[in-house]
Amino acid sequence: MSRHPTPPGQSLTALFLLHVGSMDARLIGLSVERHWKQSVRLASDLESARVVLVDCDRPGVDSAFEQLLAHPRTGVVCYAFHPRDHATRFPNRVILGKPLNLEALPGILASAAAEGARTIAVPPLRRPPAPATPPAVAAEAAAEPPPTLGHGVQTDDERDLCGIMEDLPPTPGQPLPDKLYFNPDDYLIGHLHRAVEQAASTGRSQLIAGLPRLIGVSSRPVPVCVTEFRANQLRPLSMTQLPQTAARIVGASSLAHITIHETTFATEDCLWNVAAWAARGRLPEGVDPYRPVRLRAWPNFTQVFMSPHALRIAALWVRTWASPVDIAARLGIPQRYVFSVYASARFAGLLERDAPATVTPPASRPAPPAATPPEPTAPPQRPSILSRILRKLLNAV
Repeated sequence: MSRHPTPPGQSLTALFLLHVGSMDARLIGLSVERHWKQSVRLASDLESARVVLVDCDRPGVDSAFEQLLAHPRTGVVCYAFHPRDHATRFPNRVILGKPLNLEALPGILASAAAEGARTIAVPPLRRPPAPATPPAVAAEAAAEPPPTLGHGVQTDDERDLCGIMEDLPPTPGQPLPDKLYFNPDDYLIGHLHRAVEQAASTGRSQLIAGLPRLIGVSSRPVPVCVTEFRANQLRPLSMTQLPQTAARIVGASSLAHITIHETTFATEDCLWNVAAWAARGRLPEGVDPYRPVRLRAWPNFTQVFMSPHALRIAALWVRTWASPVDIAARLGIPQRYVFSVYASARFAGLLERDAPATVTPPASRPAPPAATPPEPTAPPQRPSILSRILRKLLNAV
């Protein structure tokens, strides 16, 4: 990732994270620390900010915009998974797509800050207070169960890590939306997966260079990933789109280069986590969500990221061949949680995609043949004359 120098005479853009998730806050903080020191600084409060970031997908976004009414000269940059869905709700706002493009973001923030500074302050419109909700209605709404199990357990982190994509139709036939897929080559998972494959094929350790810290992989004596990234740094990096020239894979005789605060992961666990953080509830490009697959083994859930219902998904998927859409339907959960497990299992090498020829969907399996009646038994044969004579002689004694 390239640095963004500040032109002479231009001050740093004071950015306040007004309404963002915890994962995005860590990602922005890491970018400011490593790459944007000369262009962006984080403001501690709204009063001292020149521009703010707002996540339109998070609950309470209307309250965030109400806070901005008292700061009309503060620039606003919004972002969402589906920007078009929010264009009419928040007109005249800059709405970026998720995940954020960290290469272009500093320039967008500076432009929004300059545009906000030119705004002429006007008194905010006074809206009449909303009518109070009767207690009985409020209690009934609070007691109403969520539509699916997945919606009831979703937190801010889960929303950031699994997205908010709507479910696909239960049967194929309609064009699949582009937002269903992600390109692994645009993320760390693409570089990491290639490095693991090269280490396995050549028998030599491989290094991913060009990032703020090194990542090394080795296949001998056991497959491991070693990195100087801490866990709270690796997750936001995995969720970020990387420029094509940001990372490169080089061979190494050993992993002795990584000596400062190194962290070691089993390769399977590292691939699982990095893939889950990149997928965010999506599928890798080219995957058919209606094709039956199966988990060949349980993931190591003591060391890997667990999306909602991951245990239930794995428990069903190791026993049966089923498509991601079918698994979600059987468990009654949003498909994005199953897509997250699929992406992780595929890159971790835990997915079987070639179903045996004998495997057929449950609905199309032929009925078992009717039980055939037993063959009639032959009548007992009559004893021979010799045996009858012997029996009479014995009885006469």
